[in-house]
Amino acid sequence: MLPSKELRELSKRVDICLSKKTSPKGCDIRFRQFYWLMVFDDRGELTGAYQLSKGLTAARKRGMKLPAALVSIVDAGLKAGPSLEELERRYLADRGSQKTLNALRSKIDAMDGVGQIRLADFLVATASKTADPASARAQGVLVEAAACDHQVINHAAYARLRRSIEGFIAEYPGHSSCTQLLEPLTNVAMKYTFDLRSRCRDYAKAWSSVESSEEAKAGLRKLSQRLLERCDAEVAKAEKKLGRMKPKAYGVLRLKARLGRAQETLDGLDAARTIGVMRPIHAEWRKDATAGLGEQETPEQRN
Repeated sequence: MLPSKELRELSKRVDICLSKKTSPKGCDIRFRQFYWLMVFDDRGELTGAYQLSKGLTAARKRGMKLPAALVSIVDAGLKAGPSLEELERRYLADRGSQKTLNALRSKIDAMDGVGQIRLADFLVATASKTADPASARAQGVLVEAAACDHQVINHAAYARLRRSIEGFIAEYPGHSSCTQLLEPLTNVAMKYTFDLRSRCRDYAKAWSSVESSEEAKAGLRKLSQRLLERCDAEVAKAEKKLGRMKPKAYGVLRLKARLGRAQETLDGLDAARTIGVMRPIHAEWRKDATAGLGEQETPEQRN
């Protein structure tokens, strides 16, 4: 495809940058998807992001040659305004209205999720400038959770999400969004956590012992109970799923760790081949499982 007449002409109209290691303006790109095209307008603002292989394949099926197909994708991106930055400005100008938030979300969806972490950070950082700071911050945390859920496995991202949820609940213990954050806490932030039930109990105990107003205490007690109920449901779901799986099936080790089965987790780790993204997670499982064995906790004590 390089060089070609079409791309020579395109290079006269736009700057073309090929990069393997970085993405402009911190717009996160899923590592599991290898080829992306990001289009910026003449102000350097992001107007579109495309999975290049999917776009080129679709254009080829329409009978276009590769260079022409690439040019068509770039042209579509240049016309896909307003830019992400412009939508951010509109959001602030309208003090975080639902309409402008929906426009931002739609833009991210149109770019297949590229920029989710950027949007999450933006919503949290600008929450104080909106009409409802607590709700704006909660939306930022939910966007962060959505990004983590679609990322390649990332130990640091899960830890960051837990801190975000913990921080919101600590600052707004009685807010209605706290309940909304329990699902991403258990199923995203703690997806690779050893012994989900034990961790949920730790959260419930901490929330129930917070020194605050009576209203906040009541809210946190209710939140603690809801977390434990959700945890019971997730543990039951994991046990049922594990019972249907073959011993060497993908995901068995994660479920054993999630259920807090210390010896089975350690045996699985000894037999498993640990790849790069799983190294910090497996190291944490080994540490926690070893500690769990040391405590010699019985099944009756666990339940």
